[in-house]
Amino acid sequence: MDVAVVGAGVAGLTAARSLTQAGHSVTVFDKGRRPGGRLSTNVFANGGRADIGAQFFTVRSPEFGRAVAGWSGEGLVHEWCRGFDSIDGHPRYAVPGGMALLATALAGGLEVRCSVHVERIRLEADKVLVDWPGAHGHQGGTLVVDAVIVTAPVPQSGALLDGTVEVPSIAYDPTISLAVAVDRKVRISASGGRQLSEGPVWSFIGDNQAKGASGQPVITMHSTPGFAASRFDRDTAAITEEMLEAARPFLHGASVLETQLQRWRYATPAVPYPERTFTAADGRVVLAGDAFGGPRVEGAFLSGLSAAEAVQRL
Repeated sequence: MDVAVVGAGVAGLTAARSLTQAGHSVTVFDKGRRPGGRLSTNVFANGGRADIGAQFFTVRSPEFGRAVAGWSGEGLVHEWCRGFDSIDGHPRYAVPGGMALLATALAGGLEVRCSVHVERIRLEADKVLVDWPGAHGHQGGTLVVDAVIVTAPVPQSGALLDGTVEVPSIAYDPTISLAVAVDRKVRISASGGRQLSEGPVWSFIGDNQAKGASGQPVITMHSTPGFAASRFDRDTAAITEEMLEAARPFLHGASVLETQLQRWRYATPAVPYPERTFTAADGRVVLAGDAFGGPRVEGAFLSGLSAAEAVQRL
């Protein structure tokens, strides 16, 4: 069977690996320059690295637990801590060198076409046609497949399908991430991470050096959904200045060397879909991602597995 996967995040790469291992021909498309989606790591001028999207992940299911055990055995992931403000006994896992390296490993051996922005997905007879325009040095084209798995945020997936498939209505909360390289180590907490349940600006603060993502002190700070929604379309410099001022109490007087800001319009599904996937068009179109499996790395992984299983039932 020939299958296209749109989106090279955790769900897409998991689905592609599962289908490839089952003997199917799979092509993965991603509009980004590299695979990963929110498994994203930025590099700074001083060599520091910052996870700018997902900061860590936990394990709650046997399926994901087996995968994480394998990754751990290969040295791809390690346990960061068992709680941030207090110890609760539940491991939080991170990736040495940054979360993007896990995505790189998951993409290994797959046909992943990056910097290709899929424009439309069409249904004809018993086939699916995936169209993309020429851009970034790539020629435009169309791939004809038996099925497609779409892992983009649901509003974007609906636009790609252009009304040929009625997709679920799922709203997302945005986040703005600010990564700050500083001249010396600062103490965020005993573990290096803090989850903030109250406050107008921050929801999470993480020390990339403490969790092994960076050799230099770089702090990643995630905004609350409300803060992001009210400032999402403002000028980058203005948002950075405001967020940096709000970050000062956590930097304890350290000098700021560099900042990088990332907007995540579809950071978290407000109310996830109750099933791990959504299947339409007689099984030829499957929607997957953390909007279906749950708003976590594990949720995206489980949704990807479920999407591969759905396609193989064709």
